[in-house]
Amino acid sequence: MWNDTNQLHARAVDFFISEGVLTFGDFTLKSGRKSPYFFNTGSLCSGRQLAKMGELYAGLLNLIPDFSGATVLFGSAYKGIPIAVATAAALEGSSREEMRAVSDRKEAKTHGDASSFLGVLRAGDTAVILDDVITTGGTKLEAIAKLREAGCEPLGFIIAFDRAEAVDASGRTAREVFEEETGLKVYALASIHDVMNVRSEWRDVLEAYLESCTA
Repeated sequence: MWNDTNQLHARAVDFFISEGVLTFGDFTLKSGRKSPYFFNTGSLCSGRQLAKMGELYAGLLNLIPDFSGATVLFGSAYKGIPIAVATAAALEGSSREEMRAVSDRKEAKTHGDASSFLGVLRAGDTAVILDDVITTGGTKLEAIAKLREAGCEPLGFIIAFDRAEAVDASGRTAREVFEEETGLKVYALASIHDVMNVRSEWRDVLEAYLESCTA
């Protein structure tokens, strides 16, 4: 595990680039905005990749004091599910190996286990919600509501990557807007600023891109 967040951020950037999760070029995002980079965790599916991803999430989890009492790792369907499972597996052998990986169902079951969740969720649990990125935050707001309805209190979020782009006229990022709306902190394995620190050859291009987002 890691002793400080700067070390973890740098390792996360190296991992994302080496595995093709973070690529550089000329991309058009769903929003229609042109971007010099693209980030997608969907290609992380091998045992080695999932193990390393779990180590990174578990490492950051252990570095955040506010999450020290969490009992549940909650992964929203669908991308959050393998993240939560990989993180729980990475905690095996540590003092937190009994943390439970739980996820929600997109569709309610009409037979058998009719619970809205996969895994064991108990009233009084406290959860860290795990996901890949924040865009509009819609699915994360749904996760907060579902957990609270079940008697579980969310403590905050860990995501893989923070694009740190302005999303409104005030210059706030999606992460900042979400934190203000929910009162919950969002921590990232890495941000675009960490990428600039690790890959200085891309600094000028990425700084210009971030400036264009505020125009």
